[in-house]
Amino acid sequence: MLNSPDSGSRDAQTVHPKPEFFRLPKSGVRDPYFGLPRTTYYELEKAGTSRLVRLRKRGNIRGTTLIPFDQVLAYLRGLSVEAAKC
Repeated sequence: MLNSPDSGSRDAQTVHPKPEFFRLPKSGVRDPYFGLPRTTYYELEKAGTSRLVRLRKRGNIRGTTLIPFDQVLAYLRGLSVEAAKC
């Protein structure tokens, strides 16, 4: 099957499906999807624009913070709509 779509050459850029959630970026690093730093996500949560999901085992101090992709995308699209109105 030399001509099957799976065996042919692929583009240099691999298409990644959009995630439902992604991890909060480490301090000093921007996230790979929107290029926003972690402080922005904390500010969006404080303003009530987005909700962060925190996963942690009972009794543990540390855990993992996840960001809902669709909420951030909706927020950024809303900003572009507001900017277009001005």
